[in-house]
Amino acid sequence: MKESLRKNGKGIILMSVSALSISIGQLLWKLADLGSITGELGSVSGLITLFLRVLPGFIIYAVGALVMTIALGYGELSVLQPVNSMSYVFALILSAMFLTEPITVLKVAGIIVIIAGVILMGGSSK
Repeated sequence: MKESLRKNGKGIILMSVSALSISIGQLLWKLADLGSITGELGSVSGLITLFLRVLPGFIIYAVGALVMTIALGYGELSVLQPVNSMSYVFALILSAMFLTEPITVLKVAGIIVIIAGVILMGGSSK
C-alpha cells in the first residue's frame, strides 16, 4: 500500500481535487434555482440570466475536468479512476451543508463502501 501511495500519490491528490471541484460545480448548478426563471427563457434577458446563473458551476466543473486530465498523467488509471467516485461523498456532504438534505443511515453506509473501495483500489498498485 505504501508503494502504491508513493507511486500514485500526486495523482490521487489531484484526482481528489478534481472530484471536489466537480461536486462544487454541480452544487452551484443546483443553487442556480433555474425554476424561478423558466418563464423568462423566451427573452434575451432571461437567457442572459440563465447563462450567468449556470456559468460559475460550468467554470468550476471544467476546472475539475482539467485537473482530472492532469491527474491521469501521475499514476495508474486503475488506481486513480476509483478516487473520482469520491465526488459522490463530497456531493453528499455539500448537499447536507448547503441544501439541508438529510444524511441517512443508508447514505452513510454507501459512503463507507465508497471510501473502502477507494482505499482498497488505491493500495492495489503493483
